[in-house]
Amino acid sequence: MAFGIASLADTPVASLADRAGRLEEAGFDQLWLADERLLRNVYVGLAAMAAGTRRSRIGPSVTNPYTRHPALTAAAIATVDELSGGRAVLALGAGGGLEQFGIDRVNPVGALREATEIVRGLTAGRKVDFAGQHFTVNGAQLGFSWHRQIPVYIAARGPRILELAGQVADGVIIGGFAQPTGLAYAMDKVSAGLSRAGRARADIDVVAWLYTCVSDDREAARRAVSRLVMASVITSRTILDRLGIVLPAELAERVAAGGWTYAEEEMIDAARLLPEEVVEAFAVYGTADECARRLREIRSCGADQLAFVVLPGTGMTWEEVAMRIAREVLPQVSGSGAWSA
Repeated sequence: MAFGIASLADTPVASLADRAGRLEEAGFDQLWLADERLLRNVYVGLAAMAAGTRRSRIGPSVTNPYTRHPALTAAAIATVDELSGGRAVLALGAGGGLEQFGIDRVNPVGALREATEIVRGLTAGRKVDFAGQHFTVNGAQLGFSWHRQIPVYIAARGPRILELAGQVADGVIIGGFAQPTGLAYAMDKVSAGLSRAGRARADIDVVAWLYTCVSDDREAARRAVSRLVMASVITSRTILDRLGIVLPAELAERVAAGGWTYAEEEMIDAARLLPEEVVEAFAVYGTADECARRLREIRSCGADQLAFVVLPGTGMTWEEVAMRIAREVLPQVSGSGAWSA
């Protein structure tokens, strides 16, 4: 089984090579770098990570098909693949914060399907002619000789994109479900996509994407993950019943009143109303032993890879928590095998 961490976006580019190297040395074999809003350029960051590592796979998680044409994404990820000697992997998702750019996220299922087809064709070295609902490519071909069909993962929480991942992706990143009920819901949708496409379970890599904080102070760890859990509650509001989640009345009213977006201060304030069972539905937190127990349960639900979004609490550092995951938690989950970060 593989294990992972996906929280490098706040690292200055000048430090990325060194940090990626330390993570690889600790035993991690998958390094994901976020591509959201106006963070540091993801492909510059991936180039630095490629330079600092020798074995680990690297890639953006997640990029989207709206802010860059999929053909440009194909050229960018193929360049990273060339630089890293064939270690790149691409994760696509529907994208967040697109309203900042005046982008209307129309039909994300269709856009992701088309983007996957374009990226696959171009990275395999083919000349691509494509006329879709969202994207057009007229006889495009990579302008350099490095060709390898790069694995495409699709990140999802909603039912239609989970099913799309089962139909067309090399891997699916299941966003933020940390209990059997949520994972069973997601796996059911992925399986439906596999069946529709005539594919087998072995044809797709299943990644559980987990908000994580390891701390001997359980309450501090809970506070550390709560803001992103609140964000997950808001963006999962239409499927909470299918996840077996019932919000307290006051919190349910605030979520409904806030719509799909929430100011940061309101998010933090609302997170204080989260009951523990809801936090546990979307995050893994607590002592090393507690986290290991939760991860063994998640692994038993069918995950092939665990990818950790590290969320240090007050007085903790990102690297401290990451290394506690590597040294204290993962040996309890799997005595051997590759880890990913």
